[in-house]
Amino acid sequence: MSRRNRAGTALVGLAVVLFVAPALFPVGPVLVHDTRGSAPGTPAEIRERGIPVVAYGNLSERAQELYVTTLENGGEYRVARGRGAPAFDYPTVTEVRRARENGSQSTPGRLVIERPADDAHLPPADERAYVDPEEVGAVEDGEVNETRVEQARERAQRYDLVETRTGDPPLGSTPQLLRLASVLLAVVSLGAGGYLRSSK
Repeated sequence: MSRRNRAGTALVGLAVVLFVAPALFPVGPVLVHDTRGSAPGTPAEIRERGIPVVAYGNLSERAQELYVTTLENGGEYRVARGRGAPAFDYPTVTEVRRARENGSQSTPGRLVIERPADDAHLPPADERAYVDPEEVGAVEDGEVNETRVEQARERAQRYDLVETRTGDPPLGSTPQLLRLASVLLAVVSLGAGGYLRSSK
């Protein structure tokens, strides 16, 4: 066997290994924390929807850490499975869909955190700054009650919705990029190996 044939066979063999590697080492799911949503109403209304309301001070250190880090990362933060917090539920997409189909009052993976009155040590809550006066019942006789609007705004900043779930890593994450690199390298190796084996 010529040197070119040996090199071509080695490259084809490498391509096979690189094609199989992603299947042998699948990308594991991650735990997603999202604070970009808004708490639906007053604490009483939130509880009526079946969403737990937990004081920030009653969260474990890990849950507090994840909440703060999520706020600091633009409202979305992912960690590997096993690195979440027991206070948070991490349903899969299937579990959320099943709950909705069964007519469940609440959506799994939703929790409202009641921030302390003095929350200067925390990043700002990911709650909308605009408050619709009609939505919060602040329109009286055609006039907007600014006091009630401000109270609603303060309440929105005090009660922060956190949504958690189990999902796949984003396409730009390191595990996904490694899988893509493996496939691309396999294609190049297969092409080069085939060329060397077929050429004289």
